[in-house]
Amino acid sequence: MKVLKIAAAVALTLAAGSSFAEDLGITVRAGVIGIALHPESPDFKSNGPEFLTPQPAGITVGNAKTLLFGVTKRLTDHWDIDFVAGLPPEHEVFGRGKLAPYGVLAKVKQRAPTVFANYNFGSPSDNLRPFVGAGVNYTQFFDANSTPANDLATGGPTKINLTSSWGLAAQIGVNYKLTEKWRLCASVAAAKVKTDLRATTGSIDRTTTIDFKPIVVTVGVGYAF
Repeated sequence: MKVLKIAAAVALTLAAGSSFAEDLGITVRAGVIGIALHPESPDFKSNGPEFLTPQPAGITVGNAKTLLFGVTKRLTDHWDIDFVAGLPPEHEVFGRGKLAPYGVLAKVKQRAPTVFANYNFGSPSDNLRPFVGAGVNYTQFFDANSTPANDLATGGPTKINLTSSWGLAAQIGVNYKLTEKWRLCASVAAAKVKTDLRATTGSIDRTTTIDFKPIVVTVGVGYAF
């Protein structure tokens, strides 16, 4: 629960500092994230005999949910910098084509901190303020583990590696002011997330590239300092 500990530490630090400044222009928020993937990837390429990787044979990646943590720093009445992260979710990787009967082939976790520059419409005194934003996403994949079904399909214990990804991101959303301090926050974001996957079974390497095409929905509650 490292993210929650960090959020609590940030909130306590800012609260302590708020006695020295009436308005720090900072909002911290927590909530939930829904990650809907629309992955595209070519069939596996392999350095082994064709019968070990019968074609077509590929993969697809499942959706996930996790907890949200975000910090927004107001720059002007209309512009802010927004940092969005969450507890690392776990995705299931499913077989496609000749691998489909094997079901879940692997499980992998990811962390994807994203920074946006947002433009907020309306006036700071408005209760409802829509916004649009653009920024940069970094996605790191870790704890990728092959399942027994995948080891059966590939002929033995398999090691899986996925490269990290940098890409542009964009979001639209809305903040609703409940009180002078509390906010309801919601957004929909998309990002360019692409990785090269390598699955190694003994001396056999199977490779593909996954374009995840995620749509990320966040809903949370924010507190302004």
